Formats: sequence, C-alpha cells, structure tokens
Amino acid sequence: MIYDVATKRIIDTAKSAILHRFLRIKPSDILAIDDLPEETVSLRRSDYPLRVVLKDGQELIVLIEVQTVFNQDFVLRLIDYTVRAMLEYRLEVIPVVLLLTPSLQATGLYKDKRLSFSYEMVRFWEENARDFLDDVSLYPFIPLMNDGLDIAEEIENKIYESKELSIKEKADFLSAMAIFMGLKSKKLSEMFIERRRDIMIQSPTYELIKAEGLKEGLQQGLQQGLQQGLQQGMREFLIEELELKFEAIPMRLINIINEIIDTETLKTLHRHAVKSESVKEFEKKMKLVIEG
Repeated sequence: MIYDVATKRIIDTAKSAILHRFLRIKPSDILAIDDLPEETVSLRRSDYPLRVVLKDGQELIVLIEVQTVFNQDFVLRLIDYTVRAMLEYRLEVIPVVLLLTPSLQATGLYKDKRLSFSYEMVRFWEENARDFLDDVSLYPFIPLMNDGLDIAEEIENKIYESKELSIKEKADFLSAMAIFMGLKSKKLSEMFIERRRDIMIQSPTYELIKAEGLKEGLQQGLQQGLQQGLQQGMREFLIEELELKFEAIPMRLINIINEIIDTETLKTLHRHAVKSESVKEFEKKMKLVIEG
C-alpha cells in the first residue's frame, strides 16, 4: 500500500516522462481521468488512468498500474480495467504496469485456453540507473533500477539542490525515494530518512513512512509482549508445580526461576519438577540445566 501511494504521487509529475521513456509516446497533452467508476466491493478502478493526446491529434487511453509484487490475479483485474475503458471511451487503450520488485512471471503477456492479453511492463530492475540522470522527474525510481543504490546519494543531492523542483515536490520525491530504497535496503532507507527528514516532513507521503514505522514498532512490541507474557506464565506454572508437590520452596529457588527468560529452559525445568522426588533433587537438576 505505501509503495502504491508513493508511486501515484510521483506519477503526477513524471507522467510525461513515463510515457516517453518507457512507452516511446510523445504526448502533446495529458489529462488525468476522474470520471471512471469509483471502486466498490465488486467494481474497481485503474490506479492512474490517463487520456493522452498525441501530436497528430490522435487520442488514446493509458492505464498506469502500480504493483509491488507480481501475481496473476492482478493481471485478470488489469484485463477488466482495460475492457471497461475500451467500452467507455471507444479509443485505443494501453495498459501499463510499473512493477517495483523483480519477478520472472512478469512477461507482459497473459494467456489461457480462452484469453490472450498483452500489456506493457516496466521492469525497473532491468533499467540502467545512469540512463535516467537527465530526467529529474524519474529520480525517485532510480533506487529500484540496476546499480540504483550506487548512485542514490548523488540523486538525493540532485533532488535536494534542484532549482526545477518546488519544496513540496522535493519533499514528495525524497519521501518516495526513501520508500523505494527500502525495497532494496532497509538500513540505507533509514539512514536516508534521518538525513533528509528536514524537508521530507513537508510531504504527505512522509506521514505514511511514520505510520508504517509505528505499525512495525507496534507489531514488534506485540511480539515482544507475547513472548514476555509466555515466559512469565511458564515461570509461574513451574513455581506452582513445585509448591503443589513440595509445599515449602526456598526463596532463593524462586528468585533463580524468576531470572530465567529462555522458554526451552523453563520447559526442561518443568519436566524435572514433575520427575523429581525432592526439592534438593530438583535444585541439583536445575543447576545442571542452567550451567549447561
């Protein structure tokens, strides 16, 4: 989701470059289409539909789709979008997929016993990053390209220092670049965000980065909390087992048990508690387990 939203914000600025560099289309005018049916449970709309006017006056529809990970179900939806656009506008429709991560299935062709469907596929990982240094509007995609991480710092500085881009555009570009970089290297992405946070905070996309970070932190916290809860429950269960079997338990034994955080050790000690005939016997076995 976060990658799709970041891409859509960049498309606003880069749509002409995308058409030219990846489809060899040189438009004289491009209009975003807003009148396609809104998405419902049973009816979805294309990510970024464009009405393109060529220099000779010819019109066509370009449906730009964003996919982080490729799957065949998505292609079936793409067929649906394409057919509906053909029926609605009675123009040539060119479906285009911007695929953010590598896939051997991304051939640009779907075929089964009934259907044969071709679509344009932009495979960023096959593009040479240095070939796009002349087009600032495509800079955010460079980390996804071949050797893109090698020149990421150079691109970052070009965006930051650009006189062509407004502050808002710089913020959007840097935020999107950080998100795409995270698909290749989470560490580099985190360093990038820390370095350019001053301008990125002016982009709505940066809010997504914070939200994703918060969600990840909550998930990690939940996992840690569950693990800690499990360990505490096992410690209490072990102490209860010992008390039921031997009644009086030395406090030093309880203190040692409460320091144990390894669940496998606690399981082993519980088995020893069941089999031991005395507290002294259990304590000897516990010492052997803890000391390894």
